[in-house]
This record gives sequence, C-alpha cells and structure tokens, in this order.
Amino acid sequence: MKNPSLNEVLFPVKSVCSVITFSVFVLIITCCGCGKEEEAEKAVEFKELISATAESQAPKAAEEAAPVEARQAEPAMPERPAGIEESAQPVQPVQPVQQEQPGQLAQLAQLAQQTQPEVVKPITAQDLYNKGVECLNRGQLEDAVEAFNRATDLDSSMVDAYKKKAIACSKLGMMNEAIISFKKVVELNPNDAESYFRLGTFYAKRRLTDDAIWAFERYVSLNPNNARIYYNLGCLYGERKLADKAIGAYQQALKINPNYADASYNLGVAYNEKGMFDEAVEIFKKIITSKPENHDARYNLAFAYSQKARYNEAVAECEKLLELNPGNASAHLLLGDAYSKLGKTKEAQEEYEAYKKLIFIK
Repeated sequence: MKNPSLNEVLFPVKSVCSVITFSVFVLIITCCGCGKEEEAEKAVEFKELISATAESQAPKAAEEAAPVEARQAEPAMPERPAGIEESAQPVQPVQPVQQEQPGQLAQLAQLAQQTQPEVVKPITAQDLYNKGVECLNRGQLEDAVEAFNRATDLDSSMVDAYKKKAIACSKLGMMNEAIISFKKVVELNPNDAESYFRLGTFYAKRRLTDDAIWAFERYVSLNPNNARIYYNLGCLYGERKLADKAIGAYQQALKINPNYADASYNLGVAYNEKGMFDEAVEIFKKIITSKPENHDARYNLAFAYSQKARYNEAVAECEKLLELNPGNASAHLLLGDAYSKLGKTKEAQEEYEAYKKLIFIK
C-alpha cells in the first residue's frame, strides 16, 4: 500500500482550520458590531450581497449569534415596503424643536416686516377727507380747506367734503366760498335741510333778502317744525312789504311755540301795517300784561288805539309810557296827535315842543 504524501495528509487539516478561522472571524465581526449604528448599516450592505436563500436564513442566524442583552436592546425594525431603497448613510438623530421665546418672536416678526418691500398705497378722496376733518377739529382751518378741495377734486360727488369745507370757510370769514360750497351740497343732496338753513343765514347777513327767502322756504318744506325759521321768514317778508306772508309766518311760529315773544310782537306790528288794528290791540295787550316794561309794545298799542279813534285809550298808554321813558320822542308826538284829536290844543302843543327838543338833541 502506498503511503500518502504529506500534502494529502495536511489538506483536510487545512480545510478544517480554514472553516474554523472563518467561523471565528464571522463571530468576532458579529460581536464587535452589536449596538453600533454604522456597522449595523454596513451589515445591511453585506446582507444585500448574499443570495436569496442565504438572505432568508441570515436574520435567524444573526439573532442566534447575537448576545441576549444585545437582542433586547435593539428594537425590532419595521418592515419597509417593497421597492424602497434604504440609504447607506447613517441615520441622523432627530433634534428636538426649540420653542421661540416671545421676545425672539417679536424680533423675528419685526425683521420680517423690515425685509418686506413697502407697498405705497395711492391717496384716495376718503383719505383727504379724513385729513380735512382732523385739521378742522384741531382748528387748522386753512389746511382743512385745502384737504377738502383736494378730496372734491378726486371725487366731485363727495357731499360731506363740500359741507365741511363750507363750515371751515365760514369760520375763516370766507362767506362767498362758504355759500358756493353749501350751494354745491344742496345741488348734490336737495334734501339737506341744514345746508338750506346755513345758506339762508348767510344770505340774510349779506342782505340778499330774496335768496334768503328761497333758502328758508326750502328749509321749512323739509323741516316744518322749526319756529325760528318761520320767524326769520316773517322778518324777510316784512322787508319786502309782503304783509300777508309775514303774518302767516309769524302765526306758524307761534303755533309751534306759543311763548315765542319776538314772533308775537312782530305779528302785532304786521297787523298794524296791514290795518288789522283790532288784532294788533289784542296782541299788544297780552304782551304788556306779561311784560309791562316793554316800551315798544306799549307804544304800538297806543298807535293801534289812535288808528281806531280810541284817543282816550291812546292818551292813557302814551302817558304811561312817558312815565317809564320820558325821553321817548315818538311817544310825545303820538300823544300830541291824540290831544289834538280830543281838542286839547294846549296839551298838544306842549307835546310837540317836547318832541322837537328831543329830535334836535339827537
């Protein structure tokens, strides 16, 4: 029998040693890689190189080879959907979100506003109107007029701007401009009673009687319960010698306000001018009953008595009036006429002389 060569004897020994060496090497790599994230990721790459059969057996072998403590420390990895590739890079831990402090938030918001481009808004008629109102309230009348002018240039239908401009102009003494603005207001809004009232007042102050009558008539057509406006109309009608209209206006004022003393007095005067002396007597008797010191009412009462040929009553009222006001020249003249009608020539002459002296002194 032929003795085997040394190589033939040593070959099986070499194979066994290679297997043992490989197993120890694998065991060392497995043990050293427990708990290390980077080597675990590399193990994934190694497993991808193993065949499908070895891949199905690898998890079980790795589990058996790993120490018990390592298996308990590592959480089970969830199965990934097929087709999703895993990254070969180590997974970075998620950093906790730090909550911004209130001061930091305010700084960030301010910084954001500073970095945003500024948007320039066009100036509107409403912006200019608001500026005009602010100036008017602060007493800056000229600036208010300028702002209202610019507002109406942009929007010619802005009624309030014309109205506020008229008020500012009237305070500045710019009566013509105020009238023009109020006329524009009533043109745009024919039902603005207040503007008719202001127009009538401006017209009356400028002695534009007919225009004032028009404005006040428009006002009472919109607001028929204002005794003062009827009184104003009565005065204006009286200037135009429109006695019937004047009487009607005063009567309406007294209907609204029965205690309107000036309207009552003017109504008595209108009755005298119209020749309605009985009505005048009734009016003036009521006035001097409530106010005996009203010299004008007493004189007009004496005049009404004289026109009604009630001379004795006229004399009594004139004498009473001269007791209260000896310097009343008109009362001396009226008393002289009453004495003359009664045939008292001497007394009449004395009253005429007193009248002349008072007139010359004046």
